[in-house]
Amino acid sequence: MSMSEWVVKNTRLRKKPFSFKGYEFQRQILDDMHPNMSVIKCSQIGLTEIQIRKFLAFLARNTGVSAIFTLPDDAMYKRVSQTRVKPLVESEPVFNMQTAEKPIRSMSLYQINQSFGYFTGNKEGDATSINADALFHDEVDLSDQEMLALFQSRLQGSDYRITQGFSTPTYEGFGIDAGFRVSDQHEYMCKCTKCRHHNIPAFTPDFVTIPGLSGDINDLSEIDAEIASRLDLGAAYIRCESCGAPLELHDPSLREWVPRYPGRRQRGYRVTPFATPRLTIEYIVDQLLQYKQRDALRRWYNTVLGEPYNDSNARLNDAEIKAVMRGSAKPDITDQPVVLGIDMGITCHVVLMHLGHEHPVVFDWRQVLAENIVDEVKTICETYNVVGGCVDRNPYTPTANEIRDVTDSRVVPVEYSGTPSAAAVQIVNDELDKLSHIRANRTTMIDAVAGAIRKRKVDFVGYGHHEGLILQHLKDMVRIEKEDTSATWQKLTGNDHFFHALAYAFYAVRVHNALDYRKAEEVRGMFSTSKIIIPMNDASSLGVKSRLKTSISLGSLY
Repeated sequence: MSMSEWVVKNTRLRKKPFSFKGYEFQRQILDDMHPNMSVIKCSQIGLTEIQIRKFLAFLARNTGVSAIFTLPDDAMYKRVSQTRVKPLVESEPVFNMQTAEKPIRSMSLYQINQSFGYFTGNKEGDATSINADALFHDEVDLSDQEMLALFQSRLQGSDYRITQGFSTPTYEGFGIDAGFRVSDQHEYMCKCTKCRHHNIPAFTPDFVTIPGLSGDINDLSEIDAEIASRLDLGAAYIRCESCGAPLELHDPSLREWVPRYPGRRQRGYRVTPFATPRLTIEYIVDQLLQYKQRDALRRWYNTVLGEPYNDSNARLNDAEIKAVMRGSAKPDITDQPVVLGIDMGITCHVVLMHLGHEHPVVFDWRQVLAENIVDEVKTICETYNVVGGCVDRNPYTPTANEIRDVTDSRVVPVEYSGTPSAAAVQIVNDELDKLSHIRANRTTMIDAVAGAIRKRKVDFVGYGHHEGLILQHLKDMVRIEKEDTSATWQKLTGNDHFFHALAYAFYAVRVHNALDYRKAEEVRGMFSTSKIIIPMNDASSLGVKSRLKTSISLGSLY
């Protein structure tokens, strides 16, 4: 018996036998227990329901297995567990066949016969303490990507080692879209009854016919309320891209899943609103108008169309980066003040920036093995007038501390903080009341780099053969904004090192001025605590320039 047959036979939906009618595309996704699967979905398509039933069926049909079902946060996992999982588990006899003892049941744990299903809000504790045979990740793009990677360690002792992710997409190359891109990419095709052409329907002028719509509109997202008022949306239909005949989306005999790349090892499915006849063009346009009213076009692409969207406010693009790239040749820098930015790793990424012109100029880009980084910093300090710098404190804390010491605290370890602080620079002393490191908000630091590039308030030169690598690193992060939480920058592939090195270099200007301010105030005997907070003001308002000639203006950076 296939998984879909088992679900139909043993479970109900709204007190009626479960059925795929109108959602026939779900059947193959439910049957597919591929160990590495990524499913891109749009909203209102029923895949969360399918995913839950598949998860519970896996537990019921296999003896003594464990599986973990993750959602992005505790609020979502509790809501899904209480309103969707609990009623299903308690109402179906197939999940309650154990007779010896009462099964263990809670919001986060469901015992199904001799198997156990865990529900979690994607927390580190669950990612390091629960062994599992299968991982089901719902809303991958809204989840912490590093935490999802950590969950993979839970499969090491299993013979199944199944990981299946489902999500509405957000950005190209991020999260579920990244997984789908390297998969075999199943598309739900529709055969034209007239010319027999196989179509992959999409919300584009090639497929969509709307009476009253001007042929001058090449992008259907341009439809606004005024244009929509002149359209006969009730008569709109999807047509064959080859012959123009209406496609019969409601006939499952004309639909089939077809992989673009059948030889690939990873499995992928893309579910669009045209996978079912229940989501009409009228519905899609109505949603478009509502999302436009809320200035949330990206969310319309993501949730209604199930498509990733490159928001220029969230991710740097080639044009923005290339606009500040002024030449690959390295200039001759003499006595101008220079700051360093160092992103630590097995291979460290180092940038040098001087402030002798109208805008800061990043003039040197280096890749250095971690074992050589201390000597490299010494050489840089002997060559240039290094007045400040910041280095990634974690996870190479001893090396970062050594860099601090050999530079007489000119290059300071910085520890990323997850939440914004009332202070621009939070200085932390050690037990001897000496400078230990700086705490700084990660999002604010990266925002400064992205903002300077977009406003063309920084110049890149001297990058030599690193031009392609810099473009790659600066495009590898997206700014994710969630309701009720602070914005965060998330990496796409992990190749983002020069981006962080730039963030440390930009922040070094502020740290340099803050430390100079601290030195000036220490003379007056103002500091006696182990933690010192420098207010979030720029150098001129702090009066730093009047105290110390080496202070650097922040106006061009922040």
